[in-house]
Amino acid sequence: MTGKVKAVIIVIAVMVISGVVSFFSVVAATGKTDRIFPGVALKGTPLGNKSRNEVLKTLDEYVNSLKNESITVKFGNRSAKFKLADINLQVNAASIMNMAWAVGRQGNFLNQWQDRKNVARNGREVPVEFSFDQNKLNSILQNLTKEFNVPPRDAELVVTPSDAVQILESSEGRGVDLRNASEQVMSIINGESAPEIVLKIVNLKPVLTTQDLENMRVNGELARFTTYFDAKKTNRVFNIRVAAQALDGRMIKPGEVFSFNEVVGPRSQEAGYKLAPSILNNEFIDSLGGGVCQVSTTLYNTLLQADMEIVERSNHSLTISYVPIGQDAAVAYGYKDLKFKNNLPGAVIIKSTVSGNTVTLKLFGDVAEKKSVHIVNNIVKEYPFQIVYKNDATLAQGSQRVDQKGTKGYRVMSRKSVYQNGQLLGEKPLSESYYKPLNEIILVGSKPVHGKPNSGPGSNGENNPEPVPTTVPEEPASEPVPPIAPPAELPSGLPSETPTPAPSPEEPAAPPEVPPTEPPSDT
Repeated sequence: MTGKVKAVIIVIAVMVISGVVSFFSVVAATGKTDRIFPGVALKGTPLGNKSRNEVLKTLDEYVNSLKNESITVKFGNRSAKFKLADINLQVNAASIMNMAWAVGRQGNFLNQWQDRKNVARNGREVPVEFSFDQNKLNSILQNLTKEFNVPPRDAELVVTPSDAVQILESSEGRGVDLRNASEQVMSIINGESAPEIVLKIVNLKPVLTTQDLENMRVNGELARFTTYFDAKKTNRVFNIRVAAQALDGRMIKPGEVFSFNEVVGPRSQEAGYKLAPSILNNEFIDSLGGGVCQVSTTLYNTLLQADMEIVERSNHSLTISYVPIGQDAAVAYGYKDLKFKNNLPGAVIIKSTVSGNTVTLKLFGDVAEKKSVHIVNNIVKEYPFQIVYKNDATLAQGSQRVDQKGTKGYRVMSRKSVYQNGQLLGEKPLSESYYKPLNEIILVGSKPVHGKPNSGPGSNGENNPEPVPTTVPEEPASEPVPPIAPPAELPSGLPSETPTPAPSPEEPAAPPEVPPTEPPSDT
């Protein structure tokens, strides 16, 4: 190779290298500007040669224009409109601008140059990611279609004032299906469809149909029981009303176990209960919910008359006056409950009424299952009460006053005879009842009489004779208890009165003690 040839080759190589360097320098230099390369577009709007700020402005104008676009909503033979701005339409402007600027600036210099040529020749759309508030969309569509919607109506079982059972029939409703509304909106935003949403009309089924209620087989009264109270004890009456109202209309399906405490709930101020007398540790005290036990006791006797299966029942620690002995049901939230199982093939419904000085509980179900029940309570043991004397400085020395009338304790065995259509189905024992005796408390005066020294009660001193029992005031009249008449079909010779108490040689010396931490029973 001659020197002249070598010189030519060197010149050519220098020129090539210089061209390559110049090419890369140009590619690098143009890549550092803030201008968008030609051919880049946003939804058909060219962005080429625009700066970043100009792109952001263009994007803002586009989104604002889109927000003001009206969307037609069609449902049935009606239509309505809303704007995309109403559903808080948003875009990530910074992300879109960065994607537009990145076109032709990725990869090595050769790839960047080739990409720029391709974009300039064929163009490239920058993808736009929109977002909107789904909850606002649903709220707007629900509001636009609310007059068109017809809610379904559940069947309802109604007990008339005359105790007739009626079924108010169910009906289907009408509504719109919103499940694909958001997809239709996104298609409009992306320019893939016309600004129109079509909502499908759907039939809305009731939760409880007429057939459902008919299958429950509730068609008449199975049993009822009424107890009486003193209407002047306003707090106690108020508590009775609250508890009775909680039971009213409650349905118990076949095989279901009903809990009084679960339905009535805690006896608290928040639940509306007031202070009234309750039994705690063999004494009457004021506590929230006093009187609720009369509702549970009334329900218990209703259940007995309907021959329901009693799952849990407790007697009071002391005897009560509004039902026969052995037929009470004490409750204390979290401690004592009244539970029963619906042992019938159909459902039963509880209805309650508080009127005047009475509370009545009724049980409705399939009258084909109605039975007559006769209850016998045998007192098998009596426990005498004790007389306790207490000093009272407010009474004159030597005088006495009965502060608490004593009552006996009892052990009671109960059973029921069940009849249907005049035929004896059988006899069933009920849970035993233990009632403690209530001490009689006599207050003895210790207040000194003028001119006579006080040597204390019980002294036999000349000036302080032994207290002489005074006449005990009569016990307040008990609240009336309705007589429990035997069923009409009872065979002759069956006792309708509580039999004479019979002693039991196996009887313990005293009824079982109640732990001192026992909560008050809502008497």
